[in-house]
Amino acid sequence: MQVYTTENEQVDAIKRFLSTNGKYLAVGLVLGIGALIGWRYWQTHQTNQLHDTAAVFEKLNKSLQSGSKESVVAVEKFANETNNVYGVMAELELAKQAITQNNLAQAEKNLLAASGKAKDEDMQALFNIRLARVQLSEDKTDAALKTLELVKGKGWKVMVENIRGDILTKKGDIAGARAAYSMGLGSDGPKLIKDLMKIKLNNLSN
Repeated sequence: MQVYTTENEQVDAIKRFLSTNGKYLAVGLVLGIGALIGWRYWQTHQTNQLHDTAAVFEKLNKSLQSGSKESVVAVEKFANETNNVYGVMAELELAKQAITQNNLAQAEKNLLAASGKAKDEDMQALFNIRLARVQLSEDKTDAALKTLELVKGKGWKVMVENIRGDILTKKGDIAGARAAYSMGLGSDGPKLIKDLMKIKLNNLSN
């Protein structure tokens, strides 16, 4: 490494460096500024786009309450084309609509789609719990048990074991159902669900 003994030598060295590398530094600076501006623009664009999507979802969701075929088709199109939280919510609303019409097969499809789109683990857990309930209503007991295995997190334990007990009861596995309800009662969770499990457990004993 060169050592410059005078101020003039240092200045001359800097000049030579800028002369040789100046254009590269300028390009780097421009690219850096461009990247920053681009990032801010993208963030603003994403925020604006999400706001617009929210407005569209709200409008479509209101129209869905009518139950008309046209409104269902419009929400389905929105759900298929929207890969964010509002697309997930649209699938959930379609599932609710299908359940009110006793179309469990369609509700299952919507809940599967919602679970696949959801990025948040708690949202995935909620959708899978609802999906397991629908599958149980369809007598798809083995599929419902597999769906419950996808639910992670201790906070969902009591709800999972409550449904698992119901599924095993339907399958005729009384010992398994009793174990599931007992495990649920030993977990933290809403008192209402635990009270229901106590009743179910007592009925199994009888």
